[in-house]
Amino acid sequence: MFVRATVLPVVSLLVSLLVMAPGAQAAPFDDLKDDLAACLRFELEGTKGQRQGSATAGAERALQRCAGEMGRLERADPRRLRSDRGLSPSTWAVIESVFGPGSRERLSGLRF
Repeated sequence: MFVRATVLPVVSLLVSLLVMAPGAQAAPFDDLKDDLAACLRFELEGTKGQRQGSATAGAERALQRCAGEMGRLERADPRRLRSDRGLSPSTWAVIESVFGPGSRERLSGLRF
């Protein structure tokens, strides 16, 4: 009886520490970023064979088609700056990793 009363609180403490560990929270967030990047790349590949009206038409189509993934990432990262058009730094990092450096300027006319 004494062992059970001593071990159970220790085990529950260890479980709560593991749940609160930084690595435990980073994995789902990183998965959201990976999902958005994969969606954007997939949609860009689909527009390569199509005739584009402008240089950013493929990017705009990809961003529109991946709105669900972008929304999930936006809800997970509450940080916002007005100068970043209301998008979180995490979302911009994914957009820049897919579309390249300078994406913010090239995509400034698009609506997200």
